[in-house]
Amino acid sequence: MLRKSLGVLAMALVALPCPGAAATPPRVTATAVPEAAALKLDGEFDETVWERTPSITDFRQRDPKDDADPSFPTDVKVAYDAANMYVAVAAHDPDPGKIVALRTRRDSSSPSDWISVMIDSFHDRRTAFEFAVNPAGVKRDTYWFNDNNRDEGWDAVWDVAVSRDTSGWRAEFRIPFSQLRFHRADNATFGFAVVRQIGRLNETDTWPLISKSANGLVSSFGDLTGLQLSAAQKRLELVPYAVGQLKTQPDEPGNPFVSPRDPAASVGLDLKYAVRPGMTLTATVNPDFGQVEADPAVVNLSGFETFFSERRPFFVEGSGMFTFDMDCNDGSCSGLFYPRRIGRSPRGTPDVPANGYSTVPQQTTILGAAKLTGKVGRFSIGAMNAVTSEEHARIAVGDLRSSQSVEPLTNYSVVRGRREFANQSTVGFIVANTARSLNGDTSFLPRSALAAGLDWDWRLKKRYAVQGYWTGSTIHGRAEAIDQLARTTVHSFQRPDADYLDDQPTATSMNGYGAALGIAKIGGSKVRFNSNVAMKSPGLDLNDLGFMRRADVRSMSNWIQFRRDTPSKRLRNFRWNLNQWGSWNYGGDRLDLGGNVNAHWTFTNNWRTGMGVTVLGRPFDDRATRGGPGAYGNGRTVYWQYVEGDDRRAVSTGYFFNVGADRQGSRFVGAEPFVNYRPASFMSFNGGFRWFRNVDDAQWIENTNAGHYVFGHLDQTTVALTLRANYTITPQLTIQIYGEPFVSAGGYSGFKELVNGRAPRYEDRYAPFAHASNPDFNFRSFRTTNVLRWEYRPGSTLFVVWQQGREDVLESGQFRFGRDFGGIFAAPSRNVFLIKMSRWFNW
Repeated sequence: MLRKSLGVLAMALVALPCPGAAATPPRVTATAVPEAAALKLDGEFDETVWERTPSITDFRQRDPKDDADPSFPTDVKVAYDAANMYVAVAAHDPDPGKIVALRTRRDSSSPSDWISVMIDSFHDRRTAFEFAVNPAGVKRDTYWFNDNNRDEGWDAVWDVAVSRDTSGWRAEFRIPFSQLRFHRADNATFGFAVVRQIGRLNETDTWPLISKSANGLVSSFGDLTGLQLSAAQKRLELVPYAVGQLKTQPDEPGNPFVSPRDPAASVGLDLKYAVRPGMTLTATVNPDFGQVEADPAVVNLSGFETFFSERRPFFVEGSGMFTFDMDCNDGSCSGLFYPRRIGRSPRGTPDVPANGYSTVPQQTTILGAAKLTGKVGRFSIGAMNAVTSEEHARIAVGDLRSSQSVEPLTNYSVVRGRREFANQSTVGFIVANTARSLNGDTSFLPRSALAAGLDWDWRLKKRYAVQGYWTGSTIHGRAEAIDQLARTTVHSFQRPDADYLDDQPTATSMNGYGAALGIAKIGGSKVRFNSNVAMKSPGLDLNDLGFMRRADVRSMSNWIQFRRDTPSKRLRNFRWNLNQWGSWNYGGDRLDLGGNVNAHWTFTNNWRTGMGVTVLGRPFDDRATRGGPGAYGNGRTVYWQYVEGDDRRAVSTGYFFNVGADRQGSRFVGAEPFVNYRPASFMSFNGGFRWFRNVDDAQWIENTNAGHYVFGHLDQTTVALTLRANYTITPQLTIQIYGEPFVSAGGYSGFKELVNGRAPRYEDRYAPFAHASNPDFNFRSFRTTNVLRWEYRPGSTLFVVWQQGREDVLESGQFRFGRDFGGIFAAPSRNVFLIKMSRWFNW
């Protein structure tokens, strides 16, 4: 029998023979050996249990030389008691003075030495929990899903101690079983792996070998067996928090809604509860995300929405379970679930007389949200529900006060499931629903929106996959709401040159579908490829709870990559990519046709470089006039390149450069140099400069009431400076500073109107037009977020935050660096000072 508090079991590790096939990763089985001794977490390994526990020593090199002997040996020992798993790792190093130990904020990656313990507690060969530490004691935790994908927003409560001596450095992990998901059993088996990174060599060693040519990460783990896990674990975590804040802003005489100082306070609660082994409920009541960094400023002159990544902790953590990707570009994907719709800015505009004032909330208040995630048999299941409040604009006209609804009470729900097969194949479904409680002020929005989809990733011979999805949507509301939706640039049903579209202004619903099918080679050391076809019908709309720039498109794409991972004297690895793509609307107009060739080199000195050339054929832009007729564009050629220095050095630098042009006067050029400076192991400074010059000879300006589609020659310059500073006092106490001044100025000339957008010759598409108004712009912005974070005990944090925003708009379209950047700081400032304190409880 195990004693609940003191019974510690060491594991005698016995290697199982590998059956000769290289495709089968080596496995190790652990047999439990009882030991009655308490473990003290100090990184010294001087308890009796460690003396009696055999070591895992047969590490293999993953990078740079796949399956080579490691440069330095590594020893791993594992023990456990009723509540925790303990892992002792000795990272031997013949020159310990060269061990890289950078002190950064928790969850920040750095070119340090690292030790990572990875546990597949479900033993499903596709999900895992990673616990990592560097020699400075900085912790990192990650949740892995679908074998290769990671969720860095996952945070667990665990502990680790590190120490150093003449033989190298050590890490002693204590990982509570309450932070893992598993099925209780008298003889449980976990997937298990340990990864060591040697900073100065840029080398990665793993046990067992996780080869670069393998098509999966978690599926390459070894086995850890003999775990007696029949005892009940702690099931409930509560994190209550309190927030106090003060907003300051310039006074506006006569405006009763503007106060120079606006104090506020709130409380909330986060909860986690293990409903059953392998199933966890996570909830939040009145959440506050004041510590989250502000989005960067942008000037968007296109007809499509800007995509911003999710940063709020509740929605980031576990987001992989709800992923249903439909559109991906260089690793950035969007699809049927986009959690930033929850808590979005109100979309209503109050009716305010000329002599009145109004105030509108910046975001919709999230009253509460809950999600249930985990496994039931061979199914991974996720369900989320969130409720946002009705928001009102306050209106003042003299002494009269009134309010107007600008966003209705809304319920968001999503259910996601995947059936998982032993060969790493999956078949899944998703259902997302949005339901609004409308009134007369908010009837411009749809009453309900339902989207659903099926997706599959079927593996063939381990290195090949047939992938795809089908999705459909149905949206219901008043005729005015549906007609307004149909006229956005997502659909543009009102286009006069689209006789294939069924524009029904009296319709009270909109329906659509989408589908994709592809075949890919996802593993292998030399060649990988994919080929895809996809479609989105004109009526498909996922934007109530997802993200989709446009409907009415059929597309195809092909990609092949030639790769070399065997290092040579000067070259560490090499990638050469060939891409080809095209798209058409449902009327047969070719929207896009292009090809690209690019290559990337990583050298043995850890410098990286790459370059590419893209050739684009003449496109047809069916959104050129934002609802009017479409127009041909011009083919263009684009070149880009980048250089990145060795980030292990105290000073590293690099740049990105791109340039493109057509033959009709449109062109662009951009440069983004950056520098990183680390004066000490606990301090870093990062600076980036962005300069972009865009000359567009046919930039849309407006559609007049008289039926003119007005364009102009735009000369736009955008400049931004991104600055970051990080000071890590201890791994638990950090200060982060972020600031970005931003200016974008654009001047118009050569005004013209579209007369025949389908004319083959560019000169025949437009005619001169006398435009009276001045569309020039000069947008200036400064945003800063400064955060002190103190984890005063595991899972409990104190945040002190200062945010500032400044914005100003001029009618001058000419960019002047001194005037514009100096003018940013002359603009009025709005500040938020915030203190947030939370406390973690576990039962």
